[in-house]
Amino acid sequence: MNKLKKKMKMHINPFYGLVVAMVLLTAGCNKQLDLKPENILVETQLLEDKNTTERLLAGGFEAQFEAQKQEIPIADQSTGIAYLQTNNYYTGTIDANDAVALGVWTGHYNVINIANVIINNLAKNAKFDVGLQKQFIAEAKFLRAFSYMNLGVLYGDQALTNPGGLCVPLRLTAFDRSDVNQIIPRSTNKQVFDQVVKDLTEAIPDLPDAYPGAAANFMDVKLRSRAAKSVGKAFLSRVYLYLGNYDGAVNNANMVLADNNYVLAADPSVVFPNNSSVKTVSANIPFNKEIVYGYPLSWSTSPIAHGFSFVVEPAFIQSYTKNDLRGTTMIGPGGLNLPAGAIGTNKYTSPNRYDNVMVIRLSEVMLNKAEALARRDGINQTSVDLLNTIYQRAFLTGQKPALYTTGSFASKDALITRILQERRWELAYEGHDRFDRQRSGLAINPGFPANKIPFPIPQSEINITSGVLTQNPGY
Repeated sequence: MNKLKKKMKMHINPFYGLVVAMVLLTAGCNKQLDLKPENILVETQLLEDKNTTERLLAGGFEAQFEAQKQEIPIADQSTGIAYLQTNNYYTGTIDANDAVALGVWTGHYNVINIANVIINNLAKNAKFDVGLQKQFIAEAKFLRAFSYMNLGVLYGDQALTNPGGLCVPLRLTAFDRSDVNQIIPRSTNKQVFDQVVKDLTEAIPDLPDAYPGAAANFMDVKLRSRAAKSVGKAFLSRVYLYLGNYDGAVNNANMVLADNNYVLAADPSVVFPNNSSVKTVSANIPFNKEIVYGYPLSWSTSPIAHGFSFVVEPAFIQSYTKNDLRGTTMIGPGGLNLPAGAIGTNKYTSPNRYDNVMVIRLSEVMLNKAEALARRDGINQTSVDLLNTIYQRAFLTGQKPALYTTGSFASKDALITRILQERRWELAYEGHDRFDRQRSGLAINPGFPANKIPFPIPQSEINITSGVLTQNPGY
């Protein structure tokens, strides 16, 4: 546990404070889990008790964060929002031995393995309240769905356009490396995404509306860092938008927007507090009420990596409308360790990287709804109103641009293009742009090779399966 705390710069959070010291890598009933150096438990013992089960579940959320902290910067580095001095994600020149591609892959499969243990084995081993068992299983299904969606979009061949294309191995039972029969080939995109929807729709009824019982000063963090009911609905809204189920995207967005736990901030800059004075010790930095789901800890443990990953491309800064706060006060040197002369984002300002990571915000949910309605119904007043709400709040009083009307857009495509631009401005540095462009049939960037849109299947995984896993075209 001490090693993990040193590694992660975690905030003080009752749930995350239970994180297991070693992520579950193998899981048969005879396997052992090292929860802490002096306490070795086999799986059946682990799942008997509420507290140890919750530790395992917390390990799943921590493993999700470990995968996401590698994945989040890729989205903007790929499209010209953020850049590195050498950026293989923009040029499409990563190969099958790329360390980040492997880290994202193994990170999400760690999550999936933990989730599978809980989903398949908790009910037959647990000796605590059945209602709480259902909640833990629902949270595990959310974790599994989140990881399979991210893996599918990133590694699936023609992931969102060809249902029969090869995606990733769909493993629904815990992996035991001693059983060679558990080595399975890649499933199709449809099979993986159908499972994502199934997991989420099964999980949502058993997820809690909130997480009572924590100390008052932790309540807000706990609500927004676990899979509450609206977290599942918000993510399902995103999933349905990606998959072209616009009714589903709108319906789930509506349910989240009706939840009083989440409130759109009047100013986007207040969603990301100035943490430049948080220098010596971690703090329980609260989430703004606009945050539906996030990680109450910084994504990066390295000040150098933190700075370089969010160096902002000057052309992107210039794309903002004059006086847009997202292109002025929310961009600058901040507290990041930036290269000389570079400009960064003020969404992450803590020198010691104590910033919360925002995974789902209410503004995204609103833009999900706006885009889904536009794609389904064409030019419509609700989409325009939602677009105006997000765009207008990015300007100070007296500097706001004219409101859009339905007459501002010559076609359905023009409205969709404007909503996508708003997503690009609003959600920059939060891990969206590559995938928004991919799902919309747009080039990742002007020179990006079309055969490199999916990431390569890690070569080490192909080798260890003796070729049962096949490589994506282009690698």
